[in-house]
Amino acid sequence: MAVRNPLKMAFQTLFCLLLIAGQTNARAEGFADLYLGTTGNWRADVGVSETRPSGTTSASATIDLPSPTEFGLRFGAWHPTYDYVGLGIDFGYAHADAPGVEITTFPMSILLALRAPLFQTPDRPQGRLQPYAMGGMSFYIADVSIRLNGMGGDSYQVSWPMPYATNTVNKVYGPYLAAGLAWQPTKRLAIFGEYRHTSFKVGYDTTNSLLFPTANGRVDTTVRSDRIIFGISHRFGTDTSGKEATQ
Repeated sequence: MAVRNPLKMAFQTLFCLLLIAGQTNARAEGFADLYLGTTGNWRADVGVSETRPSGTTSASATIDLPSPTEFGLRFGAWHPTYDYVGLGIDFGYAHADAPGVEITTFPMSILLALRAPLFQTPDRPQGRLQPYAMGGMSFYIADVSIRLNGMGGDSYQVSWPMPYATNTVNKVYGPYLAAGLAWQPTKRLAIFGEYRHTSFKVGYDTTNSLLFPTANGRVDTTVRSDRIIFGISHRFGTDTSGKEATQ
């Protein structure tokens, strides 16, 4: 029950976001970002155990996952009056692997955004340069394969689009934290660089046979990542004066 209520609240927030985004043609400024991860530090803290008639064996390790692949699409809207505050949603893809570990995720993130206007001009009241910060929660579709000292196994876990509709024991979710700098050379176009941190936990049971198991095990993994991403942003919508909004 402690997990279920926050998930419901997060999706209620998403519903409100969609209502706001649907009104961007009236007053608010909207944004659509396309991004690509370039450098990053992914790390998996892995623990595995296996129980056989002869006893229980366990092992643990911290494994670096070099050269991850990441890209995604983020969109949302800024408040029509307090345009330094906004809401957004992020759909992404990430893959990282190393000997014994392979992780593929499809995160869906709900986020709150804050920005500051620098170098304002009459046609860009939100500033040509905009430092920003974002925070929220990510829900994952995760395909995980762990092998350590001959123990482990695979798991496919789904935490969205309706994470509160089924058993919450194996749901995969975690924080979404980002800070970056956007430069807007034209009314509709911006480029940005961003630092992002995410983490999530994956846990699942394993067995060597569904009918006559002789070995049952457990895998618990915590994945943390700190990386730099770059992207391009399309700005749209109108401001309270009826002019084209720019960020």
